[in-house]
Amino acid sequence: MIPIVPAIIPTSKENLLESFEKLSFATEIHVDVVDGKFVPKVSWPCDPTGDPVSIKDAADAFTLEVDLMVENPLPVAVDWVTAGADMLVFHLETIELENFKNFAEFTHITLGIACHGDTSIDALLSYAEYAEGIQLMGIKEIGSQGQPFYERVLENIQAVKSVYPDKPVTVDGSVNAETIKRVIAAGADRVIVGSAITLTENPYQSYESLVQLIK
Repeated sequence: MIPIVPAIIPTSKENLLESFEKLSFATEIHVDVVDGKFVPKVSWPCDPTGDPVSIKDAADAFTLEVDLMVENPLPVAVDWVTAGADMLVFHLETIELENFKNFAEFTHITLGIACHGDTSIDALLSYAEYAEGIQLMGIKEIGSQGQPFYERVLENIQAVKSVYPDKPVTVDGSVNAETIKRVIAAGADRVIVGSAITLTENPYQSYESLVQLIK
Protein backbone atom coordinates (compact mmCIF):
# COMPACT_ATOMS: atom_id res chain seq x y z
CA MET A 1 0.00 0.00 0.00
CA ILE A 2 1.36 3.42 -0.98
CA PRO A 3 1.48 5.63 2.14
CA ILE A 4 -0.77 8.71 1.94
CA VAL A 5 0.54 11.27 4.42
CA PRO A 6 -1.55 14.31 5.44
CA ALA A 7 0.33 17.63 5.42
CA ILE A 8 -0.11 20.61 7.72
CA ILE A 9 1.16 24.20 7.40
CA PRO A 10 0.52 25.30 11.00
CA THR A 11 -0.64 28.87 11.58
CA SER A 12 -0.06 28.55 15.35
CA LYS A 13 0.75 25.99 18.00
CA GLU A 14 -2.97 25.66 18.74
CA ASN A 15 -3.73 25.14 15.05
CA LEU A 16 -1.13 22.37 14.86
CA LEU A 17 -2.50 20.59 17.92
CA GLU A 18 -6.05 20.87 16.58
CA SER A 19 -4.85 19.45 13.26
CA PHE A 20 -3.23 16.52 15.06
CA GLU A 21 -6.62 15.75 16.64
CA LYS A 22 -8.44 15.95 13.31
CA LEU A 23 -5.86 13.67 11.72
CA SER A 24 -5.70 11.14 14.54
CA PHE A 25 -6.59 8.39 12.04
CA ALA A 26 -3.20 8.84 10.33
CA THR A 27 -0.02 7.06 11.35
CA GLU A 28 2.25 9.61 9.64
CA ILE A 29 2.00 13.40 9.58
CA HIS A 30 3.99 15.85 7.45
CA VAL A 31 4.50 19.35 8.90
CA ASP A 32 5.66 22.17 6.65
CA VAL A 33 7.86 24.73 8.40
CA VAL A 34 8.17 27.90 6.30
CA ASP A 35 9.99 31.04 7.39
CA GLY A 36 8.81 33.73 4.96
CA LYS A 37 12.37 34.00 3.59
CA PHE A 38 13.08 30.86 1.58
CA VAL A 39 9.45 30.98 0.44
CA PRO A 40 6.97 33.88 0.87
CA LYS A 41 4.59 32.06 3.22
CA VAL A 42 5.35 31.84 6.95
CA SER A 43 4.15 29.33 9.54
CA TRP A 44 4.49 28.43 13.20
CA PRO A 45 6.99 28.16 14.88
CA CYS A 46 8.68 30.85 12.72
CA ASP A 47 5.77 33.31 13.05
CA PRO A 48 4.20 33.33 15.51
CA THR A 49 7.39 32.19 17.17
CA GLY A 50 7.26 29.06 19.26
CA ASP A 51 9.17 26.09 20.59
CA PRO A 52 8.73 22.81 18.67
CA VAL A 53 9.48 20.86 21.86
CA SER A 54 6.19 22.17 23.29
CA ILE A 55 4.20 19.89 20.95
CA LYS A 56 6.35 16.79 21.46
CA ASP A 57 3.81 14.82 23.52
CA ALA A 58 1.11 15.25 20.87
CA ALA A 59 3.53 14.65 17.98
CA ASP A 60 4.78 11.40 19.49
CA ALA A 61 1.45 9.79 18.55
CA PHE A 62 2.57 9.90 14.89
CA THR A 63 5.57 9.25 12.73
CA LEU A 64 6.41 12.92 12.30
CA GLU A 65 8.07 14.26 9.16
CA VAL A 66 9.12 17.92 9.12
CA ASP A 67 9.72 19.71 5.82
CA LEU A 68 12.30 22.47 6.39
CA MET A 69 11.40 25.21 3.91
CA VAL A 70 13.58 27.72 5.71
CA GLU A 71 16.58 29.85 4.78
CA ASN A 72 18.85 28.45 7.51
CA PRO A 73 17.70 24.86 8.11
CA LEU A 74 20.37 23.37 10.38
CA PRO A 75 19.39 25.10 13.68
CA VAL A 76 15.73 24.44 12.87
CA ALA A 77 16.52 20.80 12.16
CA VAL A 78 18.18 20.40 15.56
CA ASP A 79 15.11 21.94 17.25
CA TRP A 80 12.80 19.47 15.54
CA VAL A 81 15.02 16.48 16.30
CA THR A 82 14.78 17.52 19.95
CA ALA A 83 11.01 17.80 19.54
CA GLY A 84 10.80 14.18 18.41
CA ALA A 85 10.73 14.41 14.61
CA ASP A 86 11.28 11.02 13.00
CA MET A 87 12.03 12.35 9.52
CA LEU A 88 13.39 15.64 8.16
CA VAL A 89 13.28 16.97 4.61
CA PHE A 90 15.91 19.50 3.53
CA HIS A 91 15.73 21.61 0.37
CA LEU A 92 19.06 21.62 -1.40
CA GLU A 93 18.84 25.33 -2.25
CA THR A 94 19.27 26.10 1.47
CA ILE A 95 22.16 23.80 2.43
CA GLU A 96 25.58 23.05 1.02
CA LEU A 97 26.20 19.46 -0.01
CA GLU A 98 29.01 18.98 2.50
CA ASN A 99 26.82 20.28 5.34
CA PHE A 100 24.00 17.96 4.33
CA LYS A 101 26.41 15.02 4.20
CA ASN A 102 27.79 15.89 7.64
CA PHE A 103 24.32 16.23 9.15
CA ALA A 104 23.31 12.88 7.66
CA GLU A 105 26.29 11.26 9.37
CA PHE A 106 25.51 13.00 12.67
CA THR A 107 21.79 12.36 13.03
CA HIS A 108 19.94 9.15 13.81
CA ILE A 109 16.69 10.07 12.07
CA THR A 110 15.59 9.61 8.46
CA LEU A 111 16.62 12.38 6.06
CA GLY A 112 15.07 13.32 2.76
CA ILE A 113 16.18 15.83 0.16
CA ALA A 114 13.95 18.01 -2.02
CA CYS A 115 14.30 20.90 -4.46
CA HIS A 116 12.39 23.61 -6.28
CA GLY A 117 10.68 22.71 -9.52
CA ASP A 118 13.26 24.52 -11.67
CA THR A 119 16.31 23.09 -9.89
CA SER A 120 18.07 20.50 -12.02
CA ILE A 121 17.57 16.85 -11.24
CA ASP A 122 21.35 16.39 -11.52
CA ALA A 123 21.79 18.70 -8.53
CA LEU A 124 19.20 16.73 -6.59
CA LEU A 125 20.88 13.43 -7.43
CA SER A 126 24.20 14.60 -5.99
CA TYR A 127 22.50 15.11 -2.60
CA ALA A 128 20.39 11.96 -2.91
CA GLU A 129 23.47 9.79 -2.38
CA TYR A 130 23.42 10.87 1.29
CA ALA A 131 19.64 10.88 1.78
CA GLU A 132 17.38 7.99 2.66
CA GLY A 133 14.53 9.37 0.61
CA ILE A 134 13.89 11.87 -2.19
CA GLN A 135 10.99 14.32 -2.20
CA LEU A 136 9.81 15.68 -5.54
CA MET A 137 7.48 18.65 -5.68
CA GLY A 138 4.16 18.32 -7.46
CA ILE A 139 3.93 22.11 -7.56
CA LYS A 140 6.33 24.58 -9.16
CA GLU A 141 6.28 27.22 -6.40
CA ILE A 142 6.57 25.64 -2.98
CA GLY A 143 5.34 26.71 0.45
CA SER A 144 1.56 26.86 0.11
CA GLN A 145 -1.29 24.47 -0.56
CA GLY A 146 -3.89 24.36 -3.32
CA GLN A 147 -1.58 25.12 -6.28
CA PRO A 148 -1.79 23.67 -9.82
CA PHE A 149 -0.15 20.33 -10.58
CA TYR A 150 3.37 20.57 -12.00
CA GLU A 151 3.45 18.11 -14.91
CA ARG A 152 7.24 17.94 -14.96
CA VAL A 153 7.21 15.97 -11.70
CA LEU A 154 6.19 12.85 -13.63
CA GLU A 155 9.42 12.98 -15.66
CA ASN A 156 11.39 13.80 -12.52
CA ILE A 157 10.12 10.68 -10.76
CA GLN A 158 11.30 8.51 -13.63
CA ALA A 159 14.66 10.31 -13.81
CA VAL A 160 15.33 9.77 -10.10
CA LYS A 161 14.21 6.15 -10.19
CA SER A 162 16.53 5.42 -13.12
CA VAL A 163 19.50 6.35 -10.92
CA TYR A 164 18.26 5.32 -7.48
CA PRO A 165 15.66 2.60 -8.07
CA ASP A 166 15.74 1.46 -4.44
CA LYS A 167 15.40 4.86 -2.76
CA PRO A 168 11.82 5.83 -1.90
CA VAL A 169 10.47 8.78 -3.88
CA THR A 170 7.82 10.96 -2.29
CA VAL A 171 5.66 13.45 -4.21
CA ASP A 172 4.50 16.50 -2.26
CA GLY A 173 2.13 19.11 -3.65
CA SER A 174 -1.10 19.02 -5.66
CA VAL A 175 -1.69 15.33 -4.94
CA ASN A 176 -5.45 14.81 -5.10
CA ALA A 177 -8.12 12.62 -6.68
CA GLU A 178 -7.16 13.81 -10.17
CA THR A 179 -3.39 13.34 -9.85
CA ILE A 180 -2.69 10.57 -7.33
CA LYS A 181 -2.91 7.70 -9.81
CA ARG A 182 -0.62 9.52 -12.23
CA VAL A 183 2.21 10.08 -9.75
CA ILE A 184 2.02 6.50 -8.54
CA ALA A 185 1.99 5.16 -12.10
CA ALA A 186 5.13 7.24 -12.74
CA GLY A 187 6.87 5.47 -9.84
CA ALA A 188 6.18 7.41 -6.65
CA ASP A 189 6.48 5.29 -3.51
CA ARG A 190 4.73 7.71 -1.15
CA VAL A 191 2.56 10.84 -1.42
CA ILE A 192 2.07 13.91 0.75
CA VAL A 193 -1.46 15.33 0.61
CA GLY A 194 -2.29 18.79 1.90
CA SER A 195 -5.50 20.60 1.03
CA ALA A 196 -7.18 17.52 -0.51
CA ILE A 197 -7.31 16.08 3.03
CA THR A 198 -6.58 18.70 5.67
CA LEU A 199 -8.73 21.52 4.28
CA THR A 200 -11.82 19.41 3.62
CA GLU A 201 -14.91 19.12 5.83
CA ASN A 202 -14.22 15.48 6.64
CA PRO A 203 -10.46 14.75 6.49
CA TYR A 204 -10.90 11.05 7.26
CA GLN A 205 -13.45 10.57 4.48
CA SER A 206 -11.18 12.46 2.06
CA TYR A 207 -8.25 10.28 3.07
CA GLU A 208 -10.26 7.08 2.60
CA SER A 209 -11.43 8.23 -0.84
CA LEU A 210 -7.81 8.54 -1.94
CA VAL A 211 -6.98 5.15 -0.45
CA GLN A 212 -9.78 3.57 -2.47
CA LEU A 213 -8.51 5.19 -5.68
CA ILE A 214 -5.12 3.47 -5.43
CA LYS A 215 -6.16 0.08 -4.06
